[in-house]
Amino acid sequence: MTAAFAKVRHPTGPRVRLQPLAELDGRAWRRIAQHFRDPEIAFLNGTPPNRMPVWLLKRVLKADARRVDRATYGILDEAGDYIGTIELYDIRPDRATLGIIIGERSHWSRGYGPEAIEALLDVAFEERGLQVVQLHTFADNPRAQAAFKKVGFSEVRRAPVAGGRVDVQMTLPRHVWLERRGGLAGYPPKRDEGHDAR
Repeated sequence: MTAAFAKVRHPTGPRVRLQPLAELDGRAWRRIAQHFRDPEIAFLNGTPPNRMPVWLLKRVLKADARRVDRATYGILDEAGDYIGTIELYDIRPDRATLGIIIGERSHWSRGYGPEAIEALLDVAFEERGLQVVQLHTFADNPRAQAAFKKVGFSEVRRAPVAGGRVDVQMTLPRHVWLERRGGLAGYPPKRDEGHDAR
């Protein structure tokens, strides 16, 4: 983790706060394990349900989160309850890939995903100075695609993958993020101090 990235320890949105994985409590870790075991969530994420015990899953995910090419957070709602996980991975000097799981069904289709993504994009573009954030989702997950489009991602390609599914790659360039950030409800314009908007 770079010193610049450490400036924002708990990025926030109107109703969400992102908390580094290492700071989550035992209750949050039990929820993470439940989310990873859930067959529907696993399908949406393109992985088999995870059967690791909580202690082992915690060890594996915390070790993974310490990698220099990752930044992983738990997503907390306005009551401080853990509702999902979000991360930047495969972080390079100019780009990274975003992944998100809102595991609490009570929070689906209520705007929490886009708010968490917006908070992480502030880190990606403002703190890290990245030029592009990309992601992968599946064509049979329109809810995820709608959430990503809501914050400015656009589709760049589709490709068939194993299991008969179609991978949808989406990207958000930094200049698009800069153009949009002042016009989103709940997100006041922020000054762009010294960043080239190319």
